[in-house]
Amino acid sequence: MKKKPKRGFLVALLIGFDEKEIHTWKVYSQSLRVYKTIKLTRKWKYLDDKQIYHLLEELVNIIRLVIRDGLKSILLASSQKKDYSTIFLDHINKHHQWLIRSKGYNRVSFGEIVGNANNIESAKFLISQEKSLHVIHETTSDEINLLVKQLEKIINVGDPNRLLLYNLEDIEALIYGRGKKDKSAAEKLDFLIVTENFIKDHKSKNRIHRLIQIANNKGILTKTISIENPAVDRFNQFGGILAFKKTS
Repeated sequence: MKKKPKRGFLVALLIGFDEKEIHTWKVYSQSLRVYKTIKLTRKWKYLDDKQIYHLLEELVNIIRLVIRDGLKSILLASSQKKDYSTIFLDHINKHHQWLIRSKGYNRVSFGEIVGNANNIESAKFLISQEKSLHVIHETTSDEINLLVKQLEKIINVGDPNRLLLYNLEDIEALIYGRGKKDKSAAEKLDFLIVTENFIKDHKSKNRIHRLIQIANNKGILTKTISIENPAVDRFNQFGGILAFKKTS
């Protein structure tokens, strides 16, 4: 029986601009998955300003969906001769500054890559390149650093009513609550953070993956921190797993 390829943990959303389509991909630590595709009515160069505006708004709506699930690292890819990524970032600056100017963890990090991501082969090749890996690392590090700041705020405030859990059993007890339909955990917790080290070293990886999935289903933002991320040590100081509610 052929083994199912590993997906890994979610890292970023890759947006590939093309003349007649915009492709979006979910980038995982060990794979790449198709997300959504926007088809243009005609080639980009023949669109008028109003059509371009509506096209970019459609793309913003896709980004809204992924950030609602806690993904804040967005990679923009377009070929060297095209400036689609720049056009989109200008649109963000003009109409959606909340994406880049928000305080704390609400801010989205954008990174630009030169190259094509208009099919699975080109997208995989693009994100495997050294320059792309550097951009991915920089972009996702911004997102993780915002999480570290949220954690430090919790510690510094020292509010006994502000939950900070870093024991697996305690986290499971709160998240599982009174079953799958009990959504009260999301009122007490905003984040579940797990390091890659914690998952690799745990004797029951399925137990951790199940916790992450149920937390997601209940509206808690989950984030797996890569071994290679400089901030991973801060989270490992808490044993590699922690859950908390963000401060205002």
